[in-house]
Amino acid sequence: MAPSTVYLHVGAPTAGADLLRGALWANRRRLADAGVRYPLAEPLEHFGVAMDLREMSWGGRRDPEWDGAFERVARRAREWDGRAVVLSEPLLGGVTPAQAERAAAALEPAEVHVVYATRDLGWQLVLDWQEQIRHAHTITFERFVDDLVARGIDAPEPYGEMFWGLHDPVRVLRTWESVVPPDRVHVLTVPPPGERPGLLWDRFCAVTGIDAASCDLGGIAEDEPLSAVEAELLRRLNVKIAPLLGDAYERAVREHLLAPGLAAGTGDAGRAAMGLPSRHAGWAAERTRELAASLRASGYRVAGDLAELTTPRRPKAVLLPGDVPEELVATASVGVAARLLAEVAKAHDRIGLAHLQDELSGVRENLERLLDTAADPSPALHRAARRATGRRGA
Repeated sequence: MAPSTVYLHVGAPTAGADLLRGALWANRRRLADAGVRYPLAEPLEHFGVAMDLREMSWGGRRDPEWDGAFERVARRAREWDGRAVVLSEPLLGGVTPAQAERAAAALEPAEVHVVYATRDLGWQLVLDWQEQIRHAHTITFERFVDDLVARGIDAPEPYGEMFWGLHDPVRVLRTWESVVPPDRVHVLTVPPPGERPGLLWDRFCAVTGIDAASCDLGGIAEDEPLSAVEAELLRRLNVKIAPLLGDAYERAVREHLLAPGLAAGTGDAGRAAMGLPSRHAGWAAERTRELAASLRASGYRVAGDLAELTTPRRPKAVLLPGDVPEELVATASVGVAARLLAEVAKAHDRIGLAHLQDELSGVRENLERLLDTAADPSPALHRAARRATGRRGA
């Protein structure tokens, strides 16, 4: 049997990666029935794969479970007897040439294809800063962009390497092109806001040969950016809550702040989208045109339209986080505090009820032991214990 074709989706972060990974995991059984394997044993295993291949630590720590993670997944790919294997992890965009060669060698004799999704640079800067804020950072948006524009990949750690090392499609794909020929490199253009839901998934399916109609995307949301008010409030909260929450930060923020929303009570003003500082808008547009021209001349296969990169649909009204009025921050803060207090009250009630149920269970067990061991319980005690434990009979 001919070896499977392996499609490595290597980025970019915030360019639809969560949607693609979520769809692949949710439909892994349907895909397997159609001859396509998503070779993960649990939904976050892809992160360990990237940490292992790139020999990285995260947050100053390295999980022992990451050791050998890439080889474990590569073995599953080699053993698959279907037509294709698909692996999605945007941090793989940051590999070195030696690491890319190691990856390709581990997947032999499969034919390896590389898939990279991208959009206009200005919007990527906005979304990447928001991703940093979601991971407890506190840098202001204006400082973040100023440093990346002025200093490029030499911007202060971790932002320079994390942005330019992962979001520059020419840089990323030039590395992978050292082990994969150009006709096996695929560029996905991320549809601009307002396009029909699922279009990026359809483009990904067209590249990988997945039957999009056979997959279920129910409950898998498209990436939703934060408004300027939400982003600025979260950035300020990070100063206080990140040191307190520690390892619980991401889950707590995701479930209790981001999921219900951070702009309660702020009306339309609280939904204002973010945009680049005007001093960088022209630079971002020109740099995007240069990147699109390079991709067009590369010989890579394009799914979508590179013109989407240079003619993005931008919201009419944008707001910089640094320009968010203090009254909006205060209003949103009051809304968040009120909602969290309501959640605390509900949790207290649930804990109290659970404690009461535990106490009752203990009483019931004691009564059952009394019935089983008492030599001659009084009729009244016997009846009371029988009612409490639900036993029938005399």
